[in-house]
Amino acid sequence: MGFLRDIVTAVRGGLSEAGEAVVDSQALRILEQEIRDADAAINTAKISLSQLKAKEIGLAKQIHEIDVDIEDYTAKARAALAADKRDLARTIAEKIAELTGSKTDLQEQHDALEAQVNKIYQVIKVREKQKDKNRIELQKAKTYEDLQKTQVAVAAAMPTNDSSAKRVQRALDRVKQKQADTENQMSADQWLNDLEQGNDLDAQIAAAGLDSSKTSADDILAQLEAK
Repeated sequence: MGFLRDIVTAVRGGLSEAGEAVVDSQALRILEQEIRDADAAINTAKISLSQLKAKEIGLAKQIHEIDVDIEDYTAKARAALAADKRDLARTIAEKIAELTGSKTDLQEQHDALEAQVNKIYQVIKVREKQKDKNRIELQKAKTYEDLQKTQVAVAAAMPTNDSSAKRVQRALDRVKQKQADTENQMSADQWLNDLEQGNDLDAQIAAAGLDSSKTSADDILAQLEAK
């Protein structure tokens, strides 16, 4: 299909642009329109072919009927000759000649029509194969287009460079630091609570040197001297 035909097809598909850009950017729409056009043309051709085939069949039936008449008149002409009725036999022979001429005309029409029917049928088969091939190519193109869209969506949803990855890592580090700060604050709160509850009293007594539970070296010496 030529460039101008592509433009016409594209416009029929609902395009408003013009020129080669239309053909390039709307290739799938053009192909879809061509497939629809092919379907319509093939259906129309099949209807016409069916009508031509019906005429061919009708001619074949007429030829067969003439053959039957010729056979019948031939038998009658022989019978007339056998009965020595030559004038009648000649009249019958003239009828046979007339029927033979009609048969010849019908046979020519039939043969020409049969040739056209076969030719059109072959053309339809070729067009159907091309249409099926185009439909397969269209499906492949649509699948590829969907794949491209999916790839673009996936790429847009994921980091594509080092700066993005670094931003993500910094965000994770901040979360970890917040968790550590929270744990440190909880420890400090517990320390303060213990201090307020007096749990650190023994430590304060020991620091003041008043812990009576511990035995000093002087105490041990005093006990030895007393003995």
